[in-house]
Amino acid sequence: MKCRRYKRNGVVKHMSIPAVLLATVVSLVLVFSFSTSRADDDGEEMPFKDAEIFIEYNSTAGDTGIQVFLDDDNWRKITIEDPNEKKLFMVKGKTALGRQGLTELFFESVEPELSDQPLMEFMQRFPEGEYKFEGIRNDGIELESDVEFTHVIPCGPEVMPAEGTVIAPDSEVVISWEDVEEVVDPAGTDNTGETVCTDPESLGQDLEIDIYQVIVENDDVNLIVDLTSSDNSLTVPPEILRNNTLYIFEVLAKEESGNQTITEGYFCTGPDLEEDNCADLFESL
Repeated sequence: MKCRRYKRNGVVKHMSIPAVLLATVVSLVLVFSFSTSRADDDGEEMPFKDAEIFIEYNSTAGDTGIQVFLDDDNWRKITIEDPNEKKLFMVKGKTALGRQGLTELFFESVEPELSDQPLMEFMQRFPEGEYKFEGIRNDGIELESDVEFTHVIPCGPEVMPAEGTVIAPDSEVVISWEDVEEVVDPAGTDNTGETVCTDPESLGQDLEIDIYQVIVENDDVNLIVDLTSSDNSLTVPPEILRNNTLYIFEVLAKEESGNQTITEGYFCTGPDLEEDNCADLFESL
């Protein structure tokens, strides 16, 4: 439990201030000023507890964006620079919020479709290299982390069940996918208007899947499960599913750089719904 401290202002009467007391007050002010200055200028520096910048690509919707996450204690200012030392982002807590201090921060960019922003244009806007995260904490400590940003975008997992599949009541639903071994080819994707996958070596890249993540949701269910890179399926227990209901699912392949690619799908439960009804429900969203 944290304690709050309150300061009360006393009533000051008109009276002379003894020289000794005045000297003591001046000394305290000088010591405080020196201590604050030294905290700001002593060069003490440490990395953020967490700092991430990565690409999210949706292979089903065909859109791309940037996501950023950082975390540390009691900071008041953050800046992010790209590899060309161009400042991309700055946030600063002011007045009461600045004095209170901040901790976690997450944001994501707009995610234009490929027709509005081709992948090659996106990559020119956000070049590969080290992105510098810098911050200042309220205790005067400077924060700095260099985060490697790559253009290695894993291809979307090929998933089952197929879109519109209707599952019998009280049955398990097995969401499965193939190992992701290819990466998105930006030039090929721009030329065709849809995701083109290729061997990573053809682009001079290395692909290393870190985890797969599965999300299943509707108005009543929000299931999120992280799985290892050697897992290829998730069984959804029938106990959390209702009859005659549409469910949306996503399978994300997350690369060790943090870049992640989504494949979307959906299924319905019976007994009254059929595949055409399921597709109609999805299209009406």
